[in-house]
Amino acid sequence: MKIAPSDLVDFGGQRSFDMTHQLFIQHRGTFILMFDGRLGLYTELEEYPQGDVTAASIILHWINSILTYCTKSDDKMPRIVFAATHSDSFSEDEKKKLVVTFQEELTQMFSSHKLHEHIMYFKVFFINATDKADVEIGRLKDILVDIAFQQSTWGQQMPIVWVPLDLQISDMRANGVKLITKERLLKINQSNKEFALSERRVEDFLLVQHSIGKLLYFSEPALKDFIVIQPSAMVNILRAFITDRIFWPENGPSRDILQRLSSTGVLKKMDLFTLWSQPAFNNILTDERIQEYVVKVLLHLDILVEPQRYTEKEISANLFLVPCIVTENIPQSMQSNATDDRTICIAYHLRETVVPSALSFKLIGASISIWPLKVVNSRFCLFFQAAIMDADNKNELQIHVEKHKIIVYLIHKVSKQLISPDLATTTQECLTLALERIIQFYNRCLGEQSLQVMSDLFKIEVGEVCKGETCLIPLSVAKQQVHWTCKNGNKHETKWPLYWFFDKNKQHCDLDCKGNETTQNNGKGTRYNENQKPSDYVKPDKTAKKKKTNSIP
Repeated sequence: MKIAPSDLVDFGGQRSFDMTHQLFIQHRGTFILMFDGRLGLYTELEEYPQGDVTAASIILHWINSILTYCTKSDDKMPRIVFAATHSDSFSEDEKKKLVVTFQEELTQMFSSHKLHEHIMYFKVFFINATDKADVEIGRLKDILVDIAFQQSTWGQQMPIVWVPLDLQISDMRANGVKLITKERLLKINQSNKEFALSERRVEDFLLVQHSIGKLLYFSEPALKDFIVIQPSAMVNILRAFITDRIFWPENGPSRDILQRLSSTGVLKKMDLFTLWSQPAFNNILTDERIQEYVVKVLLHLDILVEPQRYTEKEISANLFLVPCIVTENIPQSMQSNATDDRTICIAYHLRETVVPSALSFKLIGASISIWPLKVVNSRFCLFFQAAIMDADNKNELQIHVEKHKIIVYLIHKVSKQLISPDLATTTQECLTLALERIIQFYNRCLGEQSLQVMSDLFKIEVGEVCKGETCLIPLSVAKQQVHWTCKNGNKHETKWPLYWFFDKNKQHCDLDCKGNETTQNNGKGTRYNENQKPSDYVKPDKTAKKKKTNSIP
């Protein structure tokens, strides 16, 4: 008999769990995507009141997430299998017809998918989870074992010098140990005497075990003091605050904390520790040192984000932002700040077809670690796939993520003509670099060569706001034209949108520059000296560093 030992992880299917995938999805994994056979693939799900959410949309989202975090390889791993539940609700004839329907629908969805060879869309297991002797469950088990045998790593021998330490870690797991210090592991290793590994060999052992999902070990200096020998423990740790509303406690302090977090994206450190003080975590987070380690891991993975601030005194450092958990949409009143006369826009259209929604969380997390979030009525302006930041004391920066498009608005308090070209260009460079690195990370996870050419990752458009709508043209076109006519029939100058790509090394204005005119000074306008530098268009406010924000409760 051949035995295929497997670790089972039950993922939360809700999108609020997306940022946790990077901890647990492994290249050598097999993933079973399950849906309710009574509802099929295209019935709108009642637990999502916003509508337009079906099993098909969730499955597509999950497949993209799985294939994003996993390496493409010749062994076609990972593999994705489908199972429909509640087969006991149908007769045998009905089950056969439904299976054919499900398989046809999945084939239509995924036969042309970029990575379709990983997706077993041609077979659906219609199971009855209440019956231990269910035939379909038995067939599903057989398929999982067959897939395990097909892996390129099947039958590979573990280095014999690793065996003692591996067995000792297995014994600790069996005894309920979740996390240990690296110091303790090194002492256990030394107890093996002539079979003890050198510290370098222990490091190699841990990195390999991490790569195959048997434990979690981060070799970064701030994180390498602990080892999570039971990865499923991290699932429970994260579920304390990264969870869907349907799993919240019915009442009490924990529900109040989760309600505030879902609404604002703000999580105080003391509230996080309150959530972790619940009985479910007593045997995992046994002391404050372990709690601090887990916080560092979550910061490292961008699940938690420390907010940028003007000064250390303004906002307590004991406060985190959690972009992936916010459910509140940006208010229309805030979106309407982007008026025609005060705003320039830039849009990134992603070329990659397999990019999960976690990209938006990572991009927003990167942005709010660069610029301080705007605070209105004692609330951070962090919303579902959107954020509003203070670019400086006169300019507001808004980021909106819409599927494969990121739209950025730079809004001046008075007029777009007073936007500093240096500010716009520097903002664009920061965002472009962050987006490049995030997308290249996903490409590397897919086993693709890292792309260095920006145009291969996304295309860029620039523009303005016109009648409450975003009017955009390709950057390449804007650079060749002085004006363009938008779909509303209005004529726009390319001068202001091209501030996103201003030459910061330019020492003087062009010879034909007429200066930056305003309607101030009784309508007479202001003309700048032709020898004035572009960076002098807007004088830096010496009080910017002293700017105060509303306090956060």
